[in-house]
Amino acid sequence: MFHPKVTVLMSVFNGSAHLGSAVESILNQSFTDFEFLIIDDGSTEPVCDRIRNFGDDRIRLVTHENRGLTRSLNRGLALAEAEYVARMDADDLSLPDRLENQFEIISSSSRLELVGTFFSIIDEHGNVLKRKELIIDPIYRLWRLLFHNNYGHGTIMFRKSSIVGAGMYDTRLRFAQDFDLWSRISRKDNTFVIPEFLYQYRMNTNSEQASVKNYDDQLQAAIWISDRNLRSCNPKLTERDLMELRSLYWEFQMPSVSERAPVLAVETLKAFCNKYGLDVSERNCLASRVALDLAENVK
Repeated sequence: MFHPKVTVLMSVFNGSAHLGSAVESILNQSFTDFEFLIIDDGSTEPVCDRIRNFGDDRIRLVTHENRGLTRSLNRGLALAEAEYVARMDADDLSLPDRLENQFEIISSSSRLELVGTFFSIIDEHGNVLKRKELIIDPIYRLWRLLFHNNYGHGTIMFRKSSIVGAGMYDTRLRFAQDFDLWSRISRKDNTFVIPEFLYQYRMNTNSEQASVKNYDDQLQAAIWISDRNLRSCNPKLTERDLMELRSLYWEFQMPSVSERAPVLAVETLKAFCNKYGLDVSERNCLASRVALDLAENVK
């Protein structure tokens, strides 16, 4: 029997235009010890035929009626054969050495549960629009995770047992389910970001792309998760406090950062350090980074 080291998990709902190149980018990886688990989430386009035409025995195609991304990913997690799972989205591209680099990092330490990468944003034609350099410092990244998602969903490789142990994706969430999951599993020493551009996220300009069509719903879900994250450190925060505190990093939350925001930030930072068990050196380094944020954003 085939026991792969990695399961590449992709959920597909239509989107045939870029599906072929997304699949090829996985099949052409330098790392080959994987199964490619593709969940057809009730597509109305001939997705299954296109996938079967690749004729690659590493592909495992599963079909079901439309359930949405969250439930499809949870089914994929239940079916995944490997210890490590790499996410992939059906209109994006993984660079050839993505899986090799991530597997080398995550398998090198039993402590690591999640490994992401830098990524580029491309248009429909593959032209690079922007390059996203993510936060490298794991503790500062954890602090910023209180406020917003710090990873590209499709870039992630994680340890399956950790995700299952955390309850997997929250089926109540149609959007920002990855932000919620990373927030629940992250600690000060169990995540890593490879500072290389190993993934390309395709931003389509047409209004049918989920990230475009459902922007307002995604934003509200992200705000709900951020509120929960911040209150897990500082339960006394009011709705107004949350908005003022989040305005340090979300420019559109308020027209300007209030004088109260730094006070809220200091209170929340102290509680954050206690929650995650930061030592003196770690607390001082993080405090310096947050002080720079405050100096830059509070005018």
